[in-house]
Amino acid sequence: MGSNGLVYRRLWPACMLAATLPLNAARAEEAFEDGPSALSAGARPQKLGQPVTDIHGIDADGAPISLAKFKGKVILLDVSTMWCVFCKQDAAPLQYLYQTYRPKGLAVLTCLTEDVNGAAVTQAGLKQWVGTYHLTQPVMNDASGTYDGVAEKVYARVVGGFPTLVLIDREFKVQYMQGGLDLPAVTAKIEALLAQQAP
Repeated sequence: MGSNGLVYRRLWPACMLAATLPLNAARAEEAFEDGPSALSAGARPQKLGQPVTDIHGIDADGAPISLAKFKGKVILLDVSTMWCVFCKQDAAPLQYLYQTYRPKGLAVLTCLTEDVNGAAVTQAGLKQWVGTYHLTQPVMNDASGTYDGVAEKVYARVVGGFPTLVLIDREFKVQYMQGGLDLPAVTAKIEALLAQQAP
């Protein structure tokens, strides 16, 4: 348990490959085995140090939103699904990070890629997630699709499942990608990135 009373996991027993196969095991298994070759040319796996691949969708109010909206801030992107047990467990700690570091320039954005049935997340689903976990941070869907959407192809498949946490610096480059929330490690990375001078 952390000093703030939150329980965190150092290892990632997250919704890995087996948990990503609730609807179409053959399709999911094939894509994970193929790796980058299964991705379209417009959705290549994200690499550390490279410019961010943007995600577009709507937020819980139905307004258009994207990663690029937060460019210039340090961004913590959470790529999750509504059916993932560990995504649910990480919602409160992510809200804690948002409340703690927002005044210093941190943006926290959750992108829900699938609802409880593996389908696209609607505005109603986004509202449900926000209400259930009492979130004040932005929550969005991925308008490009679910299983084949940008967020899953570019981020979640790189680390192998959900949740996927991505830290983006003020220059809009990816500096950290990890499966699951290791709160001490992510906090240290956030503080280091916030301490850097803005470009």
